[in-house]
Amino acid sequence: MKHSILKTIGYSLLISLFALFSCKTVQKQVVTTEETPVKEDTISMVKKEQQGINSISAQFKLEIEGYNLFSFSGTAYSIIDKEFMISIKALFGIEVMRVYCTPTRAVVLDKLGRRYCEVPFELLEPELGTDFYGVQGLFTNRTFDPDKNNYANFTVDVVNGDWIMSHNGENFQTEFLLQAGKHLQRSIIRSVKTGDFFMATYTDLREQNGITFPYKYQFLFQSKKQNNAVNVTFQQLQFNQTNAIDFEIPAGYKAVTVEQLQKELMSL
Repeated sequence: MKHSILKTIGYSLLISLFALFSCKTVQKQVVTTEETPVKEDTISMVKKEQQGINSISAQFKLEIEGYNLFSFSGTAYSIIDKEFMISIKALFGIEVMRVYCTPTRAVVLDKLGRRYCEVPFELLEPELGTDFYGVQGLFTNRTFDPDKNNYANFTVDVVNGDWIMSHNGENFQTEFLLQAGKHLQRSIIRSVKTGDFFMATYTDLREQNGITFPYKYQFLFQSKKQNNAVNVTFQQLQFNQTNAIDFEIPAGYKAVTVEQLQKELMSL
């Protein structure tokens, strides 16, 4: 019974994670715009907001809507522009999943099934609609990276004092809402070809040592096959205490492909 519950918890977490690897989306929201600020001013503001954070370590609680009876906890470590790792624990502190990403590779460990999936990050970019830096930004409130993103492709609208930056690509539409032109409040990735979307919402902004950071995230995945919502609440955050992230694939773990693991998880 205990193993069955843990397996259900682990698989539900993995399903939510892999929704990131298949997010697509809906029709673009129509907004009434005010005068658009100069693009250079927008970039300057974004650069200023990103200064001061080199690394983040955090403890958090996680809830998947539909599995509210279970309490999850986790830790996250992120070295900006280099690597990040997320560890998810279930009952009695048992680790059920670990995710590790760098600009060149992504690895998911299924701790319950003793298997792992490793893939070059560039192969995930078409599905994610962004690269490593964009994915890391979702978990660090640092989606905009002036050194990695091409701002020439973004348009900027001002609605009720907030700035909405949007980009229409060949396969994806992306949209970012900056609260009062400063802090990232919402990010959306939509598929041009399907009716699915992924949305991240950031709330409970707090200032710590001159750094403003959201203590609550919600990740919403909607597709024709499933709707998942993942709520993350940070309990402890530390900035700029950089240590090397200790990650390795344990001996005896079976290698599987993204397609194999995703197919099995989605069939549950």
